[in-house]
Parts: sequence; structure tokens; C-alpha cells
Amino acid sequence: MKRFIIPVLLTIIIAVPLIIFFGSVDLTPVLASEQGRDVDALFRVLYIIASIIFALVMSFLLYSVVAFRRKEGDLTDAEPVYGHVGLEIAWTLIPLIIVLSLGGVGASVLLDISHPPQAEVLEVNVTGFQWAWSFEYPQYDVTSNELVLPVDQPARFVLSSRDVIHSFFIPEFRIKMDAVPGKLNELQLTPTQIGEYRTYCAELCGTGHAFMTARVRVVDPGVFDEWVQNQQQPVAGPSDPVAQGQDLYETQGCIGCHSLDGTPQAGPTFRGLFGHEVALDDGTMVVADEEYLHTSIVDPGAQVVEGFNNIMPGTYGQELTEEQIQALVAFIQSLQ
Repeated sequence: MKRFIIPVLLTIIIAVPLIIFFGSVDLTPVLASEQGRDVDALFRVLYIIASIIFALVMSFLLYSVVAFRRKEGDLTDAEPVYGHVGLEIAWTLIPLIIVLSLGGVGASVLLDISHPPQAEVLEVNVTGFQWAWSFEYPQYDVTSNELVLPVDQPARFVLSSRDVIHSFFIPEFRIKMDAVPGKLNELQLTPTQIGEYRTYCAELCGTGHAFMTARVRVVDPGVFDEWVQNQQQPVAGPSDPVAQGQDLYETQGCIGCHSLDGTPQAGPTFRGLFGHEVALDDGTMVVADEEYLHTSIVDPGAQVVEGFNNIMPGTYGQELTEEQIQALVAFIQSLQ
């Protein structure tokens, strides 16, 4: 029994500073949601358990290296060890209890963000597609490419996907849930801190995965009401196809792959594209006129630009009307 005194003391000596360190240093982004408090509490418990286990393993390892090393001149064989039933039961049951307990706490936190929301709740339909997010507010008949939320008001998110599995992740809110094709997933949260954040896709979803982000703004209720009113005002119509095309560029995911400043991303930039020659991957050249742009939207695999992969979804021909396609062409044409 005396042999355990030194490693136990080493465990305490190593574990205590680690626990103090993880308890005093904030390793997560700023907390901006009510539900995130339980998530952070669970993280702190995990840090404490990990610190103790790390200290325990390292202490016994270091003690064994010193205490049981072969003495100089000792050429005898080591004595065989047949195990210790008590220790084997302990190191099986204790981790099992810890894992089951953490699983129960984690399930409780998950239920907290997915249970039916309160009566006064802001509903947001979140749609993921390669490679952007779209946010629809059915109560206000508003669709946006940025997520705007009033502070201290519960919000309910209904997640879906047009194509592949995406994962809706806002680090400051401590929420992450998959958006699955053909299935609706729900979660809720209450933002508690005014500010600007980002939402990311946490599921590898293709070549443009890294560009699948969107701005998140938490604002005062009055600012939110003003934003809704501005969104409800028509910003484009048949008489202004360029403005309509810009709105489609932002809400239909074009912004995730095609820049407006000349920088190539997952797809070619729109800046200065119209009227110029484009080299295709089959070695031919084509002028980026209205016909070329129309074909690139409805059948993107027909003429792939050299140096880029054929990753653009081929569904825009069915999802957009002819008027919307022409508006996108007009918007690209204006970027000279």
C-alpha cells in the first residue's frame, strides 16, 4: 500500500494546477446565448475530469519508470504478473460511470435546445445548400442571407438542406445541429449579448465548404423591427433587374463561390467577367456574353472554366424563374 502514496501525491500535485488553470482561463469564444451556459458548465466538468485522468496516468507512469527500473547488475527475469481483480473492476466501472453520467448531462443539454419552444418565439427556417445559408422568417415573409435576431427573445430554428448534409454551427451560441436533406431538425436558443458573429458549416460538404459562412447579428428589438420593415420593402422589380440580381446573388449562394472584387474563390470572380474571353477546361475559348452566362447558370457542367472544378449545383434551372436568371445575368453584366 505504501507504493501508492508517492503516485497519489504526484497525481494531486499535477492535477491541482491543471484544474486551476482550466478554471481560470477561458478557452471558448464569448458566450452569447442562454443555452450556452449549460454547455460551458459541461466543458468545465470535462476539463476537470481530463486533468485528473492525465495527472493519474502520468504520475503512475513516472513513478513506475523510477521505482521499477532494472538495477545495475541485475540480470534476473522479472516476476510474472497475473493481474489484480480489484483494480480491473475499478478501472472498468469508474470510467463507465463517468461516461454514462456525462452522456446523461449531455442529453439533458441537448433536450434543452430542442424541446418545444415558448409561445412568444421568433421562427427562422434555416436552409443550407452548396455553399451558403438562407434564413427565412415566415412570420414576416422575409428571406435573408444574414441571420438577424433580437436580443433576449427566444428563437426557434427549423433546419433543412437542399443537397447534402450541412451542419449549422454558431460558436458563440454553443449550438451545432445537422441540416439533412428530406428531414427537418429543430433547435432553439435565446441570444443574450448584442454583437456580430458568424455561422459556419461544421460538416465537410464539398469543395466550397470553407466559404459556407454567414453573418449573424444580435440587435435591440427596435433595431430588429426596423430591419424587418426594410427587408419587407421591395428592393427590386422588373424595372430594376440589376438590383434584383444582386439580391439573388446574396440569397441563392452565389456569394459563397463567386467574388465581386476580382479574387477567385471556389468559382471564377464576377468582376469584369462579362464581355471577356474565358478559357474552358477543354482547351477552347468562349466570350462571356449573355448566352454563356445563362448556360452557366442552368447547365454549369456544359462549359467549365479552366482551373476550376465542376462543383456548381445544376438545379438553378429548376429553382429560378427565367426572369430571375435574366436578373442575375444583368447583375453580372453590370460588374465591369
